[in-house]
Amino acid sequence: MSQILRIPKSAIAGLVALFMALSVIAWLSATDPEIPEERHDLALMTSLPIYWPEGSDIASLVDKDSETPWVRETLERRYEITPLDSLTGNEGESAPIEGFDRLIIAQPRGLSPADNEGLDTWVREGGKLLYFLDPMLTGHYSVALSDPSHPTAVGLIPPVILRWGMTLRFDDFQPLELREANYGQGTVPVQVAGEVILLEEIEGLSEEQLAARGSCAILGDGIAAKCSVGAGQVFLLADAAILEMPEAERPAEEQLLALLEHAFEE
Repeated sequence: MSQILRIPKSAIAGLVALFMALSVIAWLSATDPEIPEERHDLALMTSLPIYWPEGSDIASLVDKDSETPWVRETLERRYEITPLDSLTGNEGESAPIEGFDRLIIAQPRGLSPADNEGLDTWVREGGKLLYFLDPMLTGHYSVALSDPSHPTAVGLIPPVILRWGMTLRFDDFQPLELREANYGQGTVPVQVAGEVILLEEIEGLSEEQLAARGSCAILGDGIAAKCSVGAGQVFLLADAAILEMPEAERPAEEQLLALLEHAFEE
């Protein structure tokens, strides 16, 4: 007579637990699109408190438990971020943007003549740029507008944007409320935004200006433009309200990641 193999209950319980654990791991791997296998390097230049919290001091910068802005946390799902103070190095030094093929410039303090020249060269050699240029910030900050640490309240159009064939127009009579604007492949929240226009619509360009401009197209509601410049590309967004939101909101997180996907990966 054949014998019946009896498996101890403890062994059965262990097998069940192992099966459930493996099932959960498999499910998470299949359903979590937010964490890619490899994060791309991304350089960031900005006056906005989106990498370090507003009012950060030396102690908070080195404290691993200090609060991290939601914009940084969102970007770091897809990218390895390196903050930059300048785009060009000192004489004899390599430029900080060398080695990167993706760059975000968001309401910077200002671009020096060397920065403008270096950025133009970097893009033409294959760099991908996402530029947030807001004619008037609308976020609330803890420091006075006159404080040097306050983000750049009024975005000035750098010469390199004009060189690529774009400028901004601002409507003083537009609604002040936060609204959704279409950039062609999705929407972003904007407030007191600019409108991108192409310089080819304006007479008086020199031959040099005509030769240097990129192949640009206005997107969606006019809030953005995308240009091919040499071997690289530029995505210009005439508002930064999505970066000024003080707290993370799921629609904004998804919209920001979708915007970067369109600017860098398409």
